[in-house]
Amino acid sequence: MASYDEWNKAIAEYFVRAVPRGATVYLSVDNEALWNIGSYFEQSESNPIDWVEDFTNAIKSECIVGNRVCLERVSGNQADGLPRGVAFLAAMVLAAHRMVTGSTGDETIAQINYFTRLREVLGLPTAEGGRPEGLLPHGIEENLWQSWNLWLIRNGRIPSAEIGQSNYDKYLNYPLSQALLREGDKDSVESLFRERGNSGQLGRFCDKDTVGSWLRNQQTQFGSRYLRKLIQETDFRRYAAVTDAIYDVYTSIDWDQEMPCRQSGHLTTQRRLTAGLYRTEDPIMGTVVYWLYPRQSRLFGRGTVEVIQNGSPHALREERPGWCLPLWPEDPAGGVPYEVTGHRQIKELILPERRFWILIRDPENETSGIFASWGYPGLGETFLLLCRQEYANQMVAFKQEGLLEWDHDFSVNDEWVEYRECMIISPSWDGIIPEHQDLYDALKPNVSATISLKGGLKVPKQGGWLEGYLPEITIIGFDDRIALKFFDVSRPNEPIRAETVEANKPRGFPPLAPGDYLLEAYVSGKRAARRVVQILPWDSLECSQPEQPFSVEVGALTLQGAIIKVSDTGEPEDE
Repeated sequence: MASYDEWNKAIAEYFVRAVPRGATVYLSVDNEALWNIGSYFEQSESNPIDWVEDFTNAIKSECIVGNRVCLERVSGNQADGLPRGVAFLAAMVLAAHRMVTGSTGDETIAQINYFTRLREVLGLPTAEGGRPEGLLPHGIEENLWQSWNLWLIRNGRIPSAEIGQSNYDKYLNYPLSQALLREGDKDSVESLFRERGNSGQLGRFCDKDTVGSWLRNQQTQFGSRYLRKLIQETDFRRYAAVTDAIYDVYTSIDWDQEMPCRQSGHLTTQRRLTAGLYRTEDPIMGTVVYWLYPRQSRLFGRGTVEVIQNGSPHALREERPGWCLPLWPEDPAGGVPYEVTGHRQIKELILPERRFWILIRDPENETSGIFASWGYPGLGETFLLLCRQEYANQMVAFKQEGLLEWDHDFSVNDEWVEYRECMIISPSWDGIIPEHQDLYDALKPNVSATISLKGGLKVPKQGGWLEGYLPEITIIGFDDRIALKFFDVSRPNEPIRAETVEANKPRGFPPLAPGDYLLEAYVSGKRAARRVVQILPWDSLECSQPEQPFSVEVGALTLQGAIIKVSDTGEPEDE
């Protein structure tokens, strides 16, 4: 049995492992996630462990005394600074995933239903109902959620667990906001994927956007009101998390095998990794190359995972959180699977079939000249659109309608063309009847404001700006005036600074002390954008070894930067 602290650490690592800096984290704990997390603990092959049961036993042994919940036993931090309450919060989310009633799997919001499920998870009597002893007064567990959110921000991620807007769901909203697809929902989604895939109505190597858009058009196929609500989610960040969860189901399908039942309690196999494009350009010759750029999986753990190309293995190594190092030049059309070895759950790597790609500048170094599939451009940010030649008329139409601008286009070959320095310039995309719906859906802005930070002195790999050399801040949006709030994450309940700013106008960053801050922009009273900002003191700078030594052999010596040392083949000499 894994201890409470082992589960606590493993859960946090699992949900942050493959998440890029600046992205939103959902603590979406269900049976499948627990099986995936538990599989990395040591176990006897002759005595397999039910990891859901192992997790709940660890929670009970640490947090329950008699019939009372003891939150004081999971307060504070572990030695590495991770809050000890993460595993207990995971148990609360597990209960939220189990809020199912009736044959359609509809969600009942009543608090008594939630706390009945939580009592079941914690092994407490269910007859009494309501909050268990130890979770009173209402909201006593909020400090655990705030500690988790603070830890995420200090690690460069954006939290998603929030207090409810009414007294009815004020504290219950914390765990409910983390629950995404339930096991039954995943089975329903996979069943539809298989049906349409086997009939040829859905490809087997589609990208996430295609799958998400296709499923929205199929939402009437589901009897579950909860699932239909998820698919119609209007909050951009939550919809992105739901789409990720749906795409995880899609990429786990073994089309040659019968559909497994997730509710049986067995570990689900993830069949394939997906990749994006990493674009480089020779500054002298102008030659453009698109590299296969594998995404990381939260299933990565110990051992070496390799991709086989023409019989040769290529190790997958982290380039940055969420992404592995680029592998080799690839046709942007995609659709070719590559064998993966060294992992018991991942069998393939694919570049999804696509007819266009949206590539953005490197968020870590915007002057590098590199474009890749790191995400969607914010408002006011230029990007590169790589598409089939057949989209040319659509691009001209967007430009004539005053929706999109670009500097110039460049024909890569007879099939593909690049539109460079593209920018969305209008929010008024409704009423347009597009020739290509997929490109329209991808380019139509889904946010009303973006927080842009430019300049300053940013510290590579540490993610923050140096004290005294802070960036300019611009709130980009289509409204003239936008509300801006600054929060010190160690005191998250009240902003330390609040003002209304002129949109699209750069301004100096406030002279804040070193620390972790959360910026929020509001349009018409509704939060439209969030961004984590870390201000680093000078004594936090870390020296790192260069990734490439660029050494030169000089006789028996090796010249490596400012270091001269005896090479391995030469005679030892005094230094």
